[in-house]
This record gives sequence, C-alpha cells and structure tokens, in this order.
Amino acid sequence: MGLAASQARFLCITARKADCEYKSTDLAQQKLEITNQLSDISNEYSNALNSTSLIWNNMDVSSACSLDYALLMSPSAANDYNPYMLSTSSGAIVLNSKYAAAAKAAGISKSGGLGSQDSRDKFISALASQGIITEETAKTITSNFYTVDKEASEEAGKIVFGKSTPTNGIPWNTIAGMGDEPKDKYAADDFTLSELCLSDIGTSKVDWAQALLAEGQVSNVEYESTLEDFQKMISSAQQRNFNSQIIGQLNMDYYNYISDENHDAAQEKKYQAIVQLAQNYNNVNEQGYIVSGDNPIEYEGNPVTQDQAWQLIVTQLKNDQETYKNKYKDTVDENGNPIKNQISVDSVDPSDTQIGFNRDSNNINDDGLALSVLSNGIVLNGDDIADVDLADVLTGNITLISSDDFTSEKFVDVVKKIFDQMVAKLGYVDGTTVSGVGLNVDEQSASALSFAYNMIMKRYLNTGRIANSGGNSSATSMIDNAAYKNAEEFNAIGTTNSSSNNKNYAVSLSNMLSAFLTYYDNGLQGADSPYVVGETVDTSDYVTEDASYVYLGKLQEETYSMSEKVADFYDILYNNIIENGWREDSSIDDSEYLEHCIKNGTYSMTSLNQLDGYYYQTRYNETGYIEEVSDEDAIARAEAEFNAKKAELTYKEDKIDIKTKQLDAEISSLSTEIETVKNLISKSIEKTFTMFQS
Repeated sequence: MGLAASQARFLCITARKADCEYKSTDLAQQKLEITNQLSDISNEYSNALNSTSLIWNNMDVSSACSLDYALLMSPSAANDYNPYMLSTSSGAIVLNSKYAAAAKAAGISKSGGLGSQDSRDKFISALASQGIITEETAKTITSNFYTVDKEASEEAGKIVFGKSTPTNGIPWNTIAGMGDEPKDKYAADDFTLSELCLSDIGTSKVDWAQALLAEGQVSNVEYESTLEDFQKMISSAQQRNFNSQIIGQLNMDYYNYISDENHDAAQEKKYQAIVQLAQNYNNVNEQGYIVSGDNPIEYEGNPVTQDQAWQLIVTQLKNDQETYKNKYKDTVDENGNPIKNQISVDSVDPSDTQIGFNRDSNNINDDGLALSVLSNGIVLNGDDIADVDLADVLTGNITLISSDDFTSEKFVDVVKKIFDQMVAKLGYVDGTTVSGVGLNVDEQSASALSFAYNMIMKRYLNTGRIANSGGNSSATSMIDNAAYKNAEEFNAIGTTNSSSNNKNYAVSLSNMLSAFLTYYDNGLQGADSPYVVGETVDTSDYVTEDASYVYLGKLQEETYSMSEKVADFYDILYNNIIENGWREDSSIDDSEYLEHCIKNGTYSMTSLNQLDGYYYQTRYNETGYIEEVSDEDAIARAEAEFNAKKAELTYKEDKIDIKTKQLDAEISSLSTEIETVKNLISKSIEKTFTMFQS
C-alpha cells in the first residue's frame, strides 16, 4: 500500500506541476502580447506627436483660426475679400450643396460655359435664398434681384425664380479674376495708439455741438465736413475718377427722390440714368455711347457719351452741394429774427431752455443749463473747447461737467450724443454692420465694437449706476466738486452728494473712451484679453495704457466701398465657375474632411496671382495664409488615450507578474515534493527487493 500510495501521490504532483507549467507558459504569452500592445500604442503616440492641422492665419486682422469652407468662400477681411477656391485636378471649382444649388439656378453647366449679366444676377440672388448672403446685400450688388418662388422650389426640388426687381446695383465685371487688375481690398493696417492719434481719425475734432442741436440744425463741424466731402467728389468727378463715395451720393439722390410718393416718373428716370452712367462709365460701345450690358444708357431719351456723362454727374453733385448749403444756411424768420442753422460751441448761450457751453467763468452754476469742459483739470474757453480732437481725449483727461440745473437723464442724453460721434470716427455703427472705417474692418471687429458700445451703455450711460462716494458740490472750483472727483475715480458718471434734486454731473470722456477700446479688445479676444474695466479707474487695466498695443483697422479712407468689395468677390467666383466648371461635394463643409482633401491632394487650392490678376492652382502652403501646425488637440487626445491604455496594460501586466510568481513558487514546491516522493518510491522498491531476496 505504501508503494501504491506514493505512486499515486507522484502522479498527482506531476500532473499539478505540468498544469502550473502550462499556466506559467500561458501567462508568459499574455505578457508578451501586452509588451507588443505597449509597443504599438507607444508607436501610435509617437506618430500622433507629429500630427498637424491646417490653420488660417491673416495676422493683419485676427489671430489664427481653424480652416473651413465658409472662411474660404465668404468675403471677409480675413481673406482680403478674395475667394480662395478648391478645385479638382481638371480645374473645376468645388462647391458645397448651397453654392451648387445657386450654380444650377443660374443655369451654369458643370462643364462651365458663357456668362451673362442675367446669369450672374441669378447666381447672387440664389446665394441670398440659400442664406449665404442677405437679400439686402444681393440687391446692392445686382442689376436685377430675383425673388425665389418658395412653393415652386419645394415642388421642383430646386431653386425656381419668381419675379425680378431692377436695382441700382454694381454691374457684372466680366474680367474679375480673369486678368483684371487686382483691387486693393486689404482691409486692415496695424498701428499703435500714437499712430492713431496722428492720423485723420485722431486729429478729427470732437463735435461738441451735437449736444446742442434742435430740429433743422446741423453742427458747424458736420456742415464744414459735408461741404468738404462734396468738393472732393466734384473734383474727383471732374477728373473722371468715379469712386464709391460719388456713386453712393448719386444712389442717395435717386432713393431720396423716389421715396416721395408724388415724385415725377420722368424725373425718376433721369436720376436713375445718372447712377447708371457713373457705374458704367468705362463701358463704351463702338459708337462711343456708355452702355449697360449691350444697351446704351439714355438720358432724356438720348444715348449718352462719356463727355456728356461727365457733365451730367458734375452738375448733379454741384446741385447737391448747393441744396445742402441752402438747407442749412442761416436765415431769418417771418418776424425778421435770425435763425441759426449751423451750431457751434460758442453759438448758444446757456439758458433755462437751451443747453450751452460755459465759456467765460469757472462757476458752473451761474448760467442755467451750462456744460463745462475741463482738460487735465483746467476749464477750457469756447475756442479751446472747439479745438479738442479725438487724440486729446485718448491721451489726456477730458472731463465734462454740468451745472446744477441738469437732471441725470438730460446729462446722460448729452453725453451719449457726444460719445456717439466720437466712436463713429473709430468705426462703430449701429448693429454689427461692416463699414470699412477705423477699427471696423470685418464681422469680428464690427461685433467687438458693438459689444464695446453696449458695455459702455450699461456701465456709463445708465442712470442707475451714477457714482456718488460722498462730498459736496462747489460752485467756484470745479476740480473740488464731488461730481468731478467721482467721475475721475469711477468708471461711471459722477455726481455730488447734494440732497436736493439739482446736482452736478460729470464724466471723464477720456476714461470712457479708454473703457470703450478696452471692451473692444475684450470682444475680440474673449477670455484671452489681459485688459479689464473695473468699477474704479484704479482697478482697471485699460488697453490705452499699453503703448505697445497694436490696433488693426483703416486710418485712411477706403479705396473701395464694402459693396464693391463684396461684388468683386462674387464676380471672381462666378467667372471662375463659368470658366472652369464646377463639381458638387456635399461633405466639403466638414472641416476634417476639407483638411484631409487638401492635405492628400484630392483638391488643390486656387488663388489669386496679384501680378496678373488670374487664378491659378497652387499647393495649400503657397496661398500665403494657410499654415500647417502641430495639432495640439490631436496630440492631447492621443496622450490621454496612450496614458489610459498604458495604465490598463500595466495593471494587467502587474497581475500577470503576481500570478507568475505564485506559479513559480508552487512549481518550485512541487518539484521539491516530487523529489521527496521519488525518494520514497525508490526506497520502497529497494525495500521490497531486499525482502524477496532474503
């Protein structure tokens, strides 16, 4: 029994050891697989570190941004109002679904063809129906605006046009992007605050009289500026240079005339003809007549030559200038009393009924509804007030303080009128319209200006936020007046601590404009902006305090109007489509897909050559604005994924190591036990043989 038991024990231990060795081998294989997986994810991570993405970087107008189809195919300062098109190897322009629908609606074959004014207008009208541009924009840049019949379009499954409306838009430029001299449409220059102050914007006078105007009156500053603008337009027209300002004035004449319900139809045609003559001045047929399309433009029933057009347009502008003079020239009423229509700072004396500027005394409470202007604490007289320009406000300390006959509402109204004309010089317009003036050069800057304006309305021109930290009014020393001190200390209108209804009110226009520009930067950069407008001046970090800060905008008058820029953009696009044909790719709006197609060469970039005015296919890194940079997002995602997988595999590897050690220990123990049992079996056999031998 001993021998048999030992043999059974031996077999069990041997089987257990073999099982442990098998498990150990299996664990070793699992560990090898984990090692291979670690190697794979390490290689993937290493490759991800080389991931790149394409960005659009026009440093003149904004920081770098991601590349997408809308940025390439929509006019903006970022692309200098020139389309950057994608094209196939054959040169066909790649269109997304909306652009493709517009091309179909305009009757443009996929292989291209011949263009026409009518087809171009339909293309732009269809873009409006697709929401790519507004109807207002389409009407501004087309000769005929086509309304889309929504019911018929839904039924047909494509764009179907209804009626067309003649407009005074911009005629189709048949050679835009086809060898035409490239237009200087660059939207922005970079400049410091000191350069801004030395520019036409900085040296423009603050129009204080805006706060004094009654109905039928105009400020003297505005009056002189308007007459100067008329003279510039007349001189330009006499030299046969018809710029956007002239066309805008002639358009205004036309629309002002037809807005009168009782206007004369024949006279309307004359106004319309003058606008068309200016717009088509260089389009002359073989007979020497100015034409729109194929038809001569007529005035009073006769076709017009260039010389006749010049005379008609100059005469119209001179008439406009004279009409403006007569409208605002000083006259007398029926009783012979003088009527002053041109108002300046020193033309109105403060009284109980009309606001005026205190010009002779430091005593702010002697002259009824008086306003006093202080520069660095010094009261200015009438002449000095009129000489204050935007640069003085930006770099000095210009403060406005009212007599105690003002209510808070009346003072806020005055400040708003003065502030509005100052920020208009910087480019702000109501809403988010891109004006191409000052800092307003694209949708982003227009939106930032609108944000800044709204913040100033809440912080400064809100009667619920008037600052009053104590102190009393002083009628003899303005800088000792609590209203002045509060205005200097807080980002708000300041007032006195008087318990009566009549108080002094004051505002630092310099701090107000600094806050406006600071909010403008906040609107551009969002949370990345290091500048802040606090409750007080001490807790603020104005952008104007940074002498090295670079502003982006236009310090000089634009060469082309916004309408002309947009029209040129879509004329270039339309001309290239009819010249090269087009292909639809509904996926091109996806930024990742777009980038993939550009990188792997599925599509080429087609961009403008500034030397000859033609569009050529180029590599994406030759466009000037597209850059290939490390894809930080992809790298971050890869790193997170690598760390997660590595942690998971390391955990598995550690568990295998523990199990392997346990199996090694058990195998070692079993090996020892096997040797012991083998010895027992050997001794049992030896004992048995010895017993039988004896």
